[in-house]
Amino acid sequence: GRIGQPSTPIEIAPDGAISIGVKIGRRSLDLLALSFDRRVIAKKSFAYDALDADVVSGLMGTAFDSLKDDLSRVQKSRLVGVGIAAPTAIESGIAVIGDPGGASPRWREADMVARVEETSGLSAVVLNDADAACLAEIDFRRENRNRSMVYFYISTLIGGSVVLEGNLITGHTGNAGAVGAIPLKLGSHNRSPAPARLSQAASLNRLEVLAAQHKLPMKTFREDGGSVAKLDESALACFDEWCDLAADALALAAISGTSFIEADSVVVDGVLLRPLLDRLIVSVRERVAGYDLEGIIIPEFRVGSIGFNARAIGAALVPLNEQFAPDNKVVLKS
Repeated sequence: GRIGQPSTPIEIAPDGAISIGVKIGRRSLDLLALSFDRRVIAKKSFAYDALDADVVSGLMGTAFDSLKDDLSRVQKSRLVGVGIAAPTAIESGIAVIGDPGGASPRWREADMVARVEETSGLSAVVLNDADAACLAEIDFRRENRNRSMVYFYISTLIGGSVVLEGNLITGHTGNAGAVGAIPLKLGSHNRSPAPARLSQAASLNRLEVLAAQHKLPMKTFREDGGSVAKLDESALACFDEWCDLAADALALAAISGTSFIEADSVVVDGVLLRPLLDRLIVSVRERVAGYDLEGIIIPEFRVGSIGFNARAIGAALVPLNEQFAPDNKVVLKS
């Protein structure tokens, strides 16, 4: 009923482009294949005791072969690239989780990118793992597209990101949003030791230490190994002990962050079982209410949308954005 040629409906072909996301974590290597319409069509995971470059490099060939075995011939022909999500500074976690096997000094980002390209046969790009998780949050929740956000991702160590008007700010070294370094009280040049950091209070490593003291398996509270049905009163008491400390620390960090950028929202995501993450965000809201917030616009506090797979999904989005976004600098900014 309109003037001119009839309109032609156009939609994305789901398998028109396939990207691979790789998450190199401190405890596991995770790969997934992401379709053009944002579906996870294959996923593989490989666990290890510590992040050792030699171990991870040795797993790469098997990991990519295993993932590709789950793709159709057409899907394999539409692979466009690999995104790698990894901690920016491996050595920064030594003070919190230790350095089993002396892995950190052997870690070289450029070597791992080269290894991924060699084993996958695809070009690869790397970004900070928390930034990758945040990128997935922006992409999957459309209302985030033009908002400012302080983002926390809780895993073995806590990471974070800063979003300004829909743009993920990575910084000139890729380490913007290094929330783990936030001090939890005032320091002094003549007082020792230095104040505790956010990473020491709100990382899952601390919860896992408490779990060991309660004789609970390490993955009791995680999406990738735990179960809500198996959380008895003892396990919940262990979690609440950690949650009290983590919520205090996150509230302080969130207020500090949002006072600088006037964030619309503070988002907390991670590998915790989702009901436990809900429990944590309730505690954070309660702690925030105890501060003098005059002059600060209180943001929305909420749980992230994705959880465990956020880092690998965000990594897989990077090759798609680079090749197909009208302006591939819109979301990711240095």
